[in-house]
Amino acid sequence: MRTVALKMKLLSPNRGKQEKMARLLKTFREACNWFLEQAETLNTTSRAKLHRETYGEACKLFDLNRATLQCAMMKALATRRSYLALKRKGRKVSKPRFEREIPAVIRQDRYSLQQLPSGTWIVKFPTSSGRSQIAVPLVVSHYHIDALLDLAGGSCRQGSMEIWRDGKGEWYITANLVYETQLNEPGGVIGVDFGIVKLATLSNGVFFDGRQVRWRKERRMERRRALQKAGRLSRVKKEASRERKWMRYINHCISKKIVEIAKSENKALALEDLRNLRERAKGSKELNRMISGWSFRELASLIEYKAALAGVPVIYVDPKNTSKTCPRCGNISRQNRKSQGWFKCTRCGYQSDADRVGALNIAAKALDASGAGPWRRGECDTP
Repeated sequence: MRTVALKMKLLSPNRGKQEKMARLLKTFREACNWFLEQAETLNTTSRAKLHRETYGEACKLFDLNRATLQCAMMKALATRRSYLALKRKGRKVSKPRFEREIPAVIRQDRYSLQQLPSGTWIVKFPTSSGRSQIAVPLVVSHYHIDALLDLAGGSCRQGSMEIWRDGKGEWYITANLVYETQLNEPGGVIGVDFGIVKLATLSNGVFFDGRQVRWRKERRMERRRALQKAGRLSRVKKEASRERKWMRYINHCISKKIVEIAKSENKALALEDLRNLRERAKGSKELNRMISGWSFRELASLIEYKAALAGVPVIYVDPKNTSKTCPRCGNISRQNRKSQGWFKCTRCGYQSDADRVGALNIAAKALDASGAGPWRRGECDTP
């Protein structure tokens, strides 16, 4: 099962509908803050207890559809749970509160996506308590139409929806489409090693060079520093946003190609478990800055969701020692890495590109975790 978020722009709502939607966002944020306060007063993260103690009063206070009001309660509880989890880890965090406008969540059974006889797609959803709804046309591309036809044809089902507006006052919805996917039985594993010089390296010898990306990020970093020094903070934010969008596009292209390779070879993908990467990584100030600004986790997430849609299994493994272990004899030593880019085993003399060695070891760990030995029956690329 995989969820795809479908972002669509609303086509020029009239003034009356914009006022209703603005009131919806304002009331939803107020409800979230109220539920946060009640959860803190009751010292609970239990949905049942918060519902029992506060829901009746909330229905009188907030002019929201009952399902939307329940979504506000769940959002408040999720925020409080995250806050308490960070406190337990010893993090310094302030008490949560929604100060700015946030997207309003509409439950999956309270909105509909429909196509009119004219071919125009519309979304219908409630903006207040009761059953009344507003209908707004959507701006759709061929990609959106394909997904909406999947929904109409029963290939997927709709999940919850968010409605929001950007800084320019344009209105959008994000509808979640849930696909039931069936994973194929793989005939082997392809290991994927993430890096900075090479964005991704596959154990079958495919490389995705990152030198141009690194050069561009460094140039843009210098540009943002100059703009910040000149006091042009709004331009700094704009440049940072532009870089994020560009990097996400690069990650989309890489993840699509990796999944296509795995599907064509009928193999699973083994990825590094990148949780707490910033805490584990220790290096120079420049290296730490580059790791902090790199989107490894985003690339892994994109690979995971594209792989799920394609029926390709994904296995996460602990990357510990994958860059220092010889894939042929198993020797683990820092001396195996005489340089950053080349691996040479001090025991058996095996040598290869260091990133490919990491990918080979990641694939071997995935096979070990599944109970199969590496380098057997062609399940894993051989060193």
